[in-house]
Amino acid sequence: MSTQTKQIGKYKVEVIRDKCISAASCVAIAPKVFALDEAEIAIIVSQDGHDDETKLLAAQSCPTMAVIVTNTETGERVWPPQGED
Repeated sequence: MSTQTKQIGKYKVEVIRDKCISAASCVAIAPKVFALDEAEIAIIVSQDGHDDETKLLAAQSCPTMAVIVTNTETGERVWPPQGED
């Protein structure tokens, strides 16, 4: 018996650099996706470093909502909710 899994979505993350306050919570949760640059502002090092759930958790941990998560299959923004950024 074989089972098939359906991919729910592929998340793309972006950092709004002007909103980043160097809390680095995203880096702590998803260090293969986020890093701090020489100015101590979050940058993306790889979109594929962690699974979608980890990327979403990292984005949600940001105190200033500086990380945007988009579902690349639907084009819909997953985080932060519309109107809260």
